[in-house]
Amino acid sequence: MAAARRAVGSLCPDTKLTLERPDPDVVIAVTRSVDLLREGRGLLLDLVDRAEARDALAAWTGRVNTVTARTDRVDVDALLIRHDDCVARALPTGQDLDATTLVRALGAWFRQPV
Repeated sequence: MAAARRAVGSLCPDTKLTLERPDPDVVIAVTRSVDLLREGRGLLLDLVDRAEARDALAAWTGRVNTVTARTDRVDVDALLIRHDDCVARALPTGQDLDATTLVRALGAWFRQPV
């Protein structure tokens, strides 16, 4: 949990990610986390397929992209990353999601949904 707290407010280290794609011709794609921020939008990087984290983000899909990926990182289950590569929230490994705190962070960094 301490590692997740330290991540908040820091730049997200560029990490190699394995993305699962729905296209049967491209089963797995490998990319880097920095590539996912090129659109200038926020990013919820879901590292362990936490549906409740993605569900909490539903109202912000116009401002924040969601990507489920695998990596060798073991200190967090999910990261909410601002468009400038700064970590806004980190969900520690195995911790229950506090949806209220996530929604507050989304509202603070990405404005309230309309």
